[in-house]
Amino acid sequence: MYGRMTVAERQAPSVRDPAYIGGLDGLRAIAVAAVIVYHFSPSALPAGFLGVDVFFVVSGFLISRLLVTGIARNGRVSPANFWGRRARRLLPALATMTVVVCIAAAYDFSNLELHDVRSQALGTLFYCANWVMNAGHQNYFATVGRPSPFLHMWSLAVEEQFYIVLPLVFLLIRSTLVRRPVRVAVVALLGAVASTVWMSVLVAPGGDPSRAYLGSDSHAMGLLVGVALGVLAGAGGPWEAIAARVRRHERAVRWSFVLGSAALAGIVATMWFASDRTYGLYRGGFLAFSLASGVLIASVVLTPTTPLARFLRTRWLVEIGLRSYSLYLWHWPVRVFIGPDRFGGVVLFVVRLVVSAALAEVSFRLVERPFRSGAIARRAGSRGAIAYFAALVTVTSVLVATVAAPPPLPTLSVLHQTGNDPNAFHVDTFGDSTALVFGYNGALHGKELGIAVGGDADLGCAIVHAEHFNGSFMFHDPAKCDGWQERWPRKLDADPRGTVVLMAGAWDVLDHRVDGARVRFGTPAWTRLVTSSYRNALRLLSAGGRTVHLFEVPCFGTGDPAAPLADRSDPHRIAAVNAIYERLAGEMPRVKIVRWRELVCPGGRRAETIDGVHMWDPDEVHLTEAGAVLVWKWFLPQVR
Repeated sequence: MYGRMTVAERQAPSVRDPAYIGGLDGLRAIAVAAVIVYHFSPSALPAGFLGVDVFFVVSGFLISRLLVTGIARNGRVSPANFWGRRARRLLPALATMTVVVCIAAAYDFSNLELHDVRSQALGTLFYCANWVMNAGHQNYFATVGRPSPFLHMWSLAVEEQFYIVLPLVFLLIRSTLVRRPVRVAVVALLGAVASTVWMSVLVAPGGDPSRAYLGSDSHAMGLLVGVALGVLAGAGGPWEAIAARVRRHERAVRWSFVLGSAALAGIVATMWFASDRTYGLYRGGFLAFSLASGVLIASVVLTPTTPLARFLRTRWLVEIGLRSYSLYLWHWPVRVFIGPDRFGGVVLFVVRLVVSAALAEVSFRLVERPFRSGAIARRAGSRGAIAYFAALVTVTSVLVATVAAPPPLPTLSVLHQTGNDPNAFHVDTFGDSTALVFGYNGALHGKELGIAVGGDADLGCAIVHAEHFNGSFMFHDPAKCDGWQERWPRKLDADPRGTVVLMAGAWDVLDHRVDGARVRFGTPAWTRLVTSSYRNALRLLSAGGRTVHLFEVPCFGTGDPAAPLADRSDPHRIAAVNAIYERLAGEMPRVKIVRWRELVCPGGRRAETIDGVHMWDPDEVHLTEAGAVLVWKWFLPQVR
């Protein structure tokens, strides 16, 4: 994302230096602004995440141009020198952010929220966060509480892996780069097409796009489009010939301006009208977007006198672009730690933006510049940055092994062990992660509530055991969910005096796939599938003669159509599942509906706070610890 030294990295910067292109810093400013708006308010710019792809193209261009220019001048490339400059540019700020976030997570995260901090913190430091996320097989939408504060580091991992590989490739083909740059550029474009085809294979048909989106192999099209441009620009001959021809003719300059402006308009329009559920992005859309970014870059570089190029090198845009790395590093942790429980609406957006800008400025002035071009760089070169990075890696390792150590996600089956009171009221909670969080937080306050909690509930485990759809994308039930028909009776036999609770629905309200066919909401087949799934679960839980307390499906989310799982908050889907509950309770005397929607969704609208207690985690699905305790206090008198 940040492959070329900017003007601020030089001891005597000059925008007149032909090696510096101010308009690309302005383009970085637009890209990072899009990403920030998307993360802070998704409905305002539903595809703002495409700003990352703009960064990819810019990085591919600048890095390739830098390396090929060096080869053309000196006949060689030094990967060690290149990596040293990247170390000064990237490592100190990254390590600082990682340590600060680990400390903040240890202080502010619940035990449930800490479960993936260790792996992602270390993946961040060693630039393999994207593969750590893929290896974990964790669906972004099947999380408890706040998302990981390191989720955004996947893109920097992709870029750093690119920084490692590209100099070695250029070292091997250095003579070809100078003599046949057009051929190399064509090969790079063919590589972009191959990456696009691979991405489309990985998400077809309608699968979870996480692997394709996060993979360095399947999301390389932007970097490779940038490489194609950068090779031509760095080799000089073809690029200079084109530039000279274009700049001599006023009509060609106007066409460059028109094409560049159209590309910028297309980039903004795509960010506005597309979304993370736009399936076409994964079937060539990312490549088309990258090509549009390439056209914009070519226009700015070839014709720097057009109004478009002058706009992109406006001082305030350049200043934001110079800080884009720090802004990207800090804005996502700020979004995670400053949630809607503290502020709301426009105020929340403004507070997050101000805090992100302040942290980015501190990082830029006190961390980035000293190691890149300041006193530390002058005295120690890259060694100072590497030593600082190594020290903070050590600090991070200590943190994730101690105060920020993520405990494994609990299962309710072991929680009875936390209750030492022989007179405690036993409750066995079954279902998906909503039941897990409800039961776990009840167990944490078991002494206060006078309860011991057990049962069998887990993350992502729906009652309808099938793949689930949100829009075009499909999500699998985790393998750990298999075998509940055998586990649940064993849990019940182990606790014959427990009161039985079933809480679920977060996945069941969606469309499902059975025997390769999609079962859509609103069809008789959907109703039959959900009804039969719950009937089987309720029969199993009530087989011993105990009453099953079936919690209604509450209000999920705020109804924002740009939310990650918008279908989950559809009131019609929720009402349909609750209607199935009512019918099953009518035919099964041992099933009693727990009407907690009156408490948490009065009038059909989600109550954010009740009696001063903030009820919902930022994921908009799970109760907070205090919210769960409040619901337990409301529920227990009804069953004692």
